[in-house]
Amino acid sequence: MIDEHEWRSVLQVAEDGTFSAAAKHLFVSQPSLSQCIKKIETELGEHLFDRSQTPLQLTPAGEVYVDKARRIQRLKQEIIKETADLSELRSGNLCIGSSRTRSSCYLTKPIIEFHRNYPGIHLQVCEHSLHELKEDVLAGTVDFALLYEPLPDASFAAIPLLKERTLLAVPMDHPLAKKYGGKQVLPYPTLSFARLHKEPFIRLQSTRRMSKIFSELCQQTQCEPDVVFEANSIIDAAELCTAGLGITLVTDMLVRGWHWRQAPFFFELEEQVEERQLVAAYGRNQHLSHAAKSFIALLKR
Repeated sequence: MIDEHEWRSVLQVAEDGTFSAAAKHLFVSQPSLSQCIKKIETELGEHLFDRSQTPLQLTPAGEVYVDKARRIQRLKQEIIKETADLSELRSGNLCIGSSRTRSSCYLTKPIIEFHRNYPGIHLQVCEHSLHELKEDVLAGTVDFALLYEPLPDASFAAIPLLKERTLLAVPMDHPLAKKYGGKQVLPYPTLSFARLHKEPFIRLQSTRRMSKIFSELCQQTQCEPDVVFEANSIIDAAELCTAGLGITLVTDMLVRGWHWRQAPFFFELEEQVEERQLVAAYGRNQHLSHAAKSFIALLKR
């Protein structure tokens, strides 16, 4: 019942909700996985899953098992991290949780420098949504994740990295940009969001944090841009803006870090938009490895 193969199988079924999906993730056949779960249930004398529901639901015994299995998983991860520290960064693993945007615009140079300094450390970036990244932190499946404050609760610890500003991106052939000769002016000129009433606009999907900023600006200025597309990421929105589809909101991190084929025109907002504090977040009760601390030091430079 405490065999790693067995408890990992139970955790995968609990996560996926079906034996077929879990079997694919575990690279085993569904009959083999079902037999593994049945063996555990026979030893316990209790069912772990309520098979009358789809997706599968944990029984009370299943909830106990999954809770203990996750503890074992976290303990194993802690052992690996703390023993890796003894190698003085000659070997080990480092897993960073990030969004696609921050991976592309913020992590590339630090990853290259970290690899040059510590070639023996296996480095991995796990790209998920903000909600999933928070779960990754609490589960200990990442050493730390790039998140924004405020963090959900005291289960998280955080190291401040930088503050992000929100900017407007406008296609270069738009009249608002042509006013400046189609060339970027520095410092960025200011523009009121109210000027965008009925203008073609690319907003982010409702699950994205920038979507909330868009809604707040609409409410604050009583402005209703013409939303022509909902993008899944700021990168997608910015690329569509460059192609002339519409105006969008971006961050100064994207402006600085993205490899633009042809950049749009950027404006500062006249409206007050609170800067977002980016942090390296990790579990308060989890060990932050030497490798993680060294990478965070690169991010803070």
